[in-house]
Amino acid sequence: MANLSPTQRTKLEALWRSMPSRMRAGLYAAAQAGAATDPQSGDLLAVFDELEALMTEPAGDLAKAYLFEPLRALTAEPDSVPPSKFRFSPDDLSKMWGWLGRQIAKDLVEEARKCRKPVSDPVWHDFRARAAAALAEAVARADRVPKDMTALDKRFGPHCRSMLHDAIDLLRFSERIADVMVGIPAVVDDFDAELCEQVRAQHEQLITEAPESAVWFLLLVMGRLTSPWQIFRVVEKIGRRGDDLVVSKTELAAVGDTVLADTGYFSAKLKQPPASRAEAERYFELFARYVGYSTGMVQEFGIRKDGRWGRSLFGLRAEASTNVEKVMEKVPLALDTGLPEPRRGKSGRIIPAQLPPTAAIERANGLLYFLHRAREHANAAAIASAQKRLYDQAERRMQDAGKMLVDLVAGSSGQSRVSAQECLAIVADLLDAAGSSETAELLRRRGSAAAA
Repeated sequence: MANLSPTQRTKLEALWRSMPSRMRAGLYAAAQAGAATDPQSGDLLAVFDELEALMTEPAGDLAKAYLFEPLRALTAEPDSVPPSKFRFSPDDLSKMWGWLGRQIAKDLVEEARKCRKPVSDPVWHDFRARAAAALAEAVARADRVPKDMTALDKRFGPHCRSMLHDAIDLLRFSERIADVMVGIPAVVDDFDAELCEQVRAQHEQLITEAPESAVWFLLLVMGRLTSPWQIFRVVEKIGRRGDDLVVSKTELAAVGDTVLADTGYFSAKLKQPPASRAEAERYFELFARYVGYSTGMVQEFGIRKDGRWGRSLFGLRAEASTNVEKVMEKVPLALDTGLPEPRRGKSGRIIPAQLPPTAAIERANGLLYFLHRAREHANAAAIASAQKRLYDQAERRMQDAGKMLVDLVAGSSGQSRVSAQECLAIVADLLDAAGSSETAELLRRRGSAAAA
């Protein structure tokens, strides 16, 4: 279309727009099919490409998302995801975009806004390379000029260098990384030998062609693993060692450090005890994830106790075990307020308990749920003894309370019986939460028989 006059181009575009979409698609497919052998079809295909591009709306506000697409997998709100999935916050990207558009790369941002190509088009890799160069130059200048350094710290915060250098790397090598990530499934449930070998070979290729991008490739692969600690399978192949003696001192250390940081992230989430069933279910998920990381590292790779990773890992294990035990130790207190526990007077008469507050019942329900589910990972988390002791005590208290409430139902009438039945239902629900469903059902049947 370069040889056409503006008027001719306008008329041709109008004609193309007036055609039904199926007709345009048919013409495009015909030209595409003949382009490999027929030069005229190739020229026609080029014209159709331009016309199709004119049919597309400019990127506009989407230009920011298109430009920063390589950063998307590592962008999240702070503390909402583990470190392996976080390098940038949405606010970081907005500030970078504003910096580029208002100060260091105005022309680039304007071009990106007007671009009609989809995000998959290679032109966006060119935009990203230019953005990386502009950011790198601006950061280097800030390192040399105190005034610029102050402005940079004011814009992004005092510890922004690492974040900006990460963004520069990912933008600069976006095309190479995108090429090797194409063959990696979006979700990898099992990092099997075949895929592991593929990643090793691609890593070796990157080391030769773009060494700075190689570790990013491994970190992005790790982000797609359902069990991220399985990344050590390829680390072992690349490092040619099954332990951390040497690997933890090479560039591969970034991978192990990230797995360890994830372990610490989940370990830290175990400090706050749950106050409801919903919170307890979430707490158990975090606990299971922590156990997966802490045991997975050791199962997949040789972590020496006296090594850098080993000292950190075993320190995290000790802290996590202590925090989880503290949470489980709250079960007796929760039962004091949430379990409607009758007592026997001196005469042997059963004295009913008051109906507990809803919040206290919910708290006890949640803590009992976690105490029960914690058994699944008790040995791996080094809490087996405490879990069994506290569970046995709690179950005995609930069973004893249930027996007395059945007697209360049988020996009372009117409102007293209604209150005893309500308390009995609470005890049965708490037994269910603790995994004693058979005992809970038996208690309900006995209560019904006592009221008959």
